[in-house]
Amino acid sequence: MEDAYRRYFPMIVQKSRRILRDASEAQDLAQETFLRLWKGRLDLRDAVATTAWLYKTCTRLALDRLRSPVRPADGSDELTAAMACPRPTAEDLSHHRRLLGELLDALPATEVEAAVLARVDGLNQQEIGEVLGISERTVRRLLARVDTRIAGWRARREVVA
Repeated sequence: MEDAYRRYFPMIVQKSRRILRDASEAQDLAQETFLRLWKGRLDLRDAVATTAWLYKTCTRLALDRLRSPVRPADGSDELTAAMACPRPTAEDLSHHRRLLGELLDALPATEVEAAVLARVDGLNQQEIGEVLGISERTVRRLLARVDTRIAGWRARREVVA
């Protein structure tokens, strides 16, 4: 377990940081991921399976945190840098978080996971398939559905606004 921690922990921290945009929250999430790995008593001899399990678990935990209405406001500076607004107000940040929550709630979990693995982590379709335990063809379908759903969601938001 100690070897797995040394080998994979930095990768999981970086992945968490890309999704959450908060260094301390990323550390916490990585710790939680490894705690689950330890409790799950997985066979760590298979590096591909271990990496896939870690990516899948970390992604799901991160998405759960993003969906949580009680997300801490720490890391606002990093979040601000990631947003298009040059100097968003607290109201702007709250609005963006609310929109992200709406989008996450509107999309099925598997589609969100595939999109995060592709667009945040930069995994290719084969790698995403390995992480999620699905075929490349299914990955292509999921990503196409995400694009369609997001386009529809944006269109509905523009009509309402």
